[in-house]
Amino acid sequence: MNWWLFPEQHEFKKGFPYFGIVILYAIVVVICIAIRAVTWPENKHVDLSFLAQAVVIPVFFLTAIVLLCSMLYHGIRHYTETRLLIAAWQKYDVVSYARGNIILAGWSVLTPPKATKELALSMLQLEGEFPLAARMPLKIELEESFDFTRAGQAFIQVLEPLVGKLSQYRQIEALVWVRGGDESCSDELRRVLKHYAVTAAQITLLSECPDYTQITEWIKKADHYAVENLLICVDLHPDEEACTWMENATALLFTKNFIKTQGEKPVYLYQPMTGVTDVESKVPVYLLTETVSKPKRLWYTGLSRTQKYPLLEVLDDKKMVPDRLELEISLGEHAAGYRWLMLALASDAVTYAQGDQLVATSEQNTFSMMALSSRLTRQPDYPQKKIYLTPWQAGGIAGLMLYLGILITIGSFNESGNAISGWFIFIMAVICLGVYLAMGACVTLLYSNKAYEHMGMRE
Repeated sequence: MNWWLFPEQHEFKKGFPYFGIVILYAIVVVICIAIRAVTWPENKHVDLSFLAQAVVIPVFFLTAIVLLCSMLYHGIRHYTETRLLIAAWQKYDVVSYARGNIILAGWSVLTPPKATKELALSMLQLEGEFPLAARMPLKIELEESFDFTRAGQAFIQVLEPLVGKLSQYRQIEALVWVRGGDESCSDELRRVLKHYAVTAAQITLLSECPDYTQITEWIKKADHYAVENLLICVDLHPDEEACTWMENATALLFTKNFIKTQGEKPVYLYQPMTGVTDVESKVPVYLLTETVSKPKRLWYTGLSRTQKYPLLEVLDDKKMVPDRLELEISLGEHAAGYRWLMLALASDAVTYAQGDQLVATSEQNTFSMMALSSRLTRQPDYPQKKIYLTPWQAGGIAGLMLYLGILITIGSFNESGNAISGWFIFIMAVICLGVYLAMGACVTLLYSNKAYEHMGMRE
């Protein structure tokens, strides 16, 4: 799905000249009545045939002429309304796509303990401890162990708070990324899960820290299958190497089948916008989809200047997101694991009744953004075509008026009383209705094709 919309299409504002046409009808009817009054036989009483010849027949023929002449007007309107409908269809598709979601059923983070207990609360400035970077330790304190590596100990600490939640699901697929890790990390995770009596149907070791396109894959999969995925990202310093970013580990449980406990509310992750290189043009479209109401806070990490400042400018223009939190200011230089740590912290904010949240991250100049909320949004109504007179309908009515006018004329002036041939009636119907309908259909098709072509839907 491309995060773009057609430029704003203008409504059709050219009004039909109803007043002028009413005046024209009045003039024609008055003239016809006057002519027929002068030419009416002196020895003949005025009857219904006078009304038919002086009023009905002229009105039918005039209506056919007016509708025939107005086909261009109806064609232009059809062109405009078709463009509006195409733009509405596209917006519906984008908004519906943006509403795709998955539930973050549980999450747990591990960071250096000093000054980072209740990290999300501190970063929300509820305890006056923001920013944190100046006095934050960079390394997680983990004990030396013969049974588990530092990564294995991180698995234990981030999974322990999730055991109760994980035990409720039977078909968990685990994805694990450990900085510099190898296949032994999968074996360690399997041992930890077995220790907690949690069964993982599959464990996949990732060579690179995944980005938010992984959430898109789970959302697509959730439309057809039960999705219960556990993502674990362990971002530890390489051995004996000085680093300026903070070690972190995050575990997140994604599902479409949320098992709710008392007083618990799910955190909905809406379809992320991923892989964007043009922030300035794409973000306004993403915000227009209204996957969440006015978000209270933006969390972002890894953004370059060319991404950060256009993003903040767009948010200011849209008068959205009053608070912004850049993780590098609080946690040290950017690290790959920050994007998932940030997602967990933003989820904390949702559960702390801080309202809807946005997260934005970038890696190798590919920007991603996602919305979080504690509620589902409403599915938009499917765009309906407006009711208006199309050229083929105008042609059909014009043909019908001409056909009826001819029949009334023949019947009104037929003083001999001879019956009209059935074949003549049929042939006149085919000629009048067929020709005018064909003309109207050609005009309709012409303007429809022009609308689709000008909207870039056809070559």
